[in-house]
Amino acid sequence: MSWNETMSKALAQARELHRQTLEAANKAAEDMKPQMQEAVNRARELQSIFNKHATESSATVAEHAKKASQHLNDMINVGSEAMRQSAEETRKTAQKMTEHAQKVVDSAAQAMGSSKPS
Repeated sequence: MSWNETMSKALAQARELHRQTLEAANKAAEDMKPQMQEAVNRARELQSIFNKHATESSATVAEHAKKASQHLNDMINVGSEAMRQSAEETRKTAQKMTEHAQKVVDSAAQAMGSSKPS
């Protein structure tokens, strides 16, 4: 799989992660936690992709990949905390997760925009 194909797949996954997190934020709090756990699991998978490509890419692309990975780490931490919260707190935290997921999408898109296959 080429670098562009891999990054396109990662961007699609980031967008899906964002969509999924938005959906979780709009559902009833008691239904959120399983979806949030899945979002955290997907964030961890996506983070490993960005970390791998950060080491294999140009400096500019690596910088965006590292930034996306940092946003994913923030999202994982927020999501893990949400799993321990009350229903109202979970709703608020899900919104924070959504914001981090959007930052991941933005960073991935920037990485693709500045990508030059190796």
